Amino acid sequence: MLSGLSACTSAKVMPGKQAREPQLIQSPVFQASDGTDLYARAWLPKKQPKAVILLLHGFNEYSGAFDEVGQSLAQKGIAVWAYDQRGFGHSAYRGLWSSAEQMAQDAAEMAKLLMQQYPQQSVYLLGTSMGGAVALLAANKLAEAEAISNSLPSNTTQAPVAGVILSAPAVWTSATQPFYQRWALEIALKFVPGWAPTGESLGIRPTDNVALQRKIWSDPWMIREGSRMDTVAGLVDLMNKAFAAADQLKVPVLLLYGDKDELTPPEPIDRLWERLPKTQSATQQKRYSQGWHMLMRDLQGETVLQDIAAWVLSIRG
Repeated sequence: MLSGLSACTSAKVMPGKQAREPQLIQSPVFQASDGTDLYARAWLPKKQPKAVILLLHGFNEYSGAFDEVGQSLAQKGIAVWAYDQRGFGHSAYRGLWSSAEQMAQDAAEMAKLLMQQYPQQSVYLLGTSMGGAVALLAANKLAEAEAISNSLPSNTTQAPVAGVILSAPAVWTSATQPFYQRWALEIALKFVPGWAPTGESLGIRPTDNVALQRKIWSDPWMIREGSRMDTVAGLVDLMNKAFAAADQLKVPVLLLYGDKDELTPPEPIDRLWERLPKTQSATQQKRYSQGWHMLMRDLQGETVLQDIAAWVLSIRG
């Protein structure tokens, strides 16, 4: 049931050579088109779902860290699916980075599978932190694929996902990072790409929900031993590409941000909002004065989840 963890030491994880149709395998694995097995899970309502959300987790997290989120949304009539992205959780190549393109491809393939499994429901992408960056790229990849399949220019075709929800998305591009931060990363990447500092001394507070934070970080499937410098560089590349692609979105966007966020500064969020197209009337931004980075899992997380459910159900097809 669970994907094996690779002992590979290469920093760059190449996709498998055997191309195939992506599929959901019984109990419960999402097999990507390159043959890589990615562990998946779902939180399902008791009745027919009103909508479907594909949840994309953040950096060093995994799908199981969102159990409370999935349960809450399922109680609101929304089916929630999530999978452990490459290099995270139960999935292969733990601690190693693949590429922004591969992660977006995985998300797009999983979204297509959900559309096939739920043909009567609208499917949404919900990305938090790193997952938000993946969601931005995946939404555009889905639009491009739909345009090609219909033999139409991409700017005339509606993407098949009904909308994108971004919770404190990772869009802090290298152009807006302090010079010393960029310099330190470049030096470390050149000389010690495998170095994995833990960052415990930074004193960053991700949430006001201390009990849940302790529960999540005691989970052995979270990456707590630190991140390799080449993996951090991959994350920066993902953020750069996601921000650059934001103005190409053709679906409604719900942008969520907490004013107490100590991981993602407000400036990148403001720049993202300016870049997002406003052609969709449902596109909106919500700010939470008492919100932190783990917005949906904060003490006021239920308020955020109610806002997400209300937005999804208001625009579902």
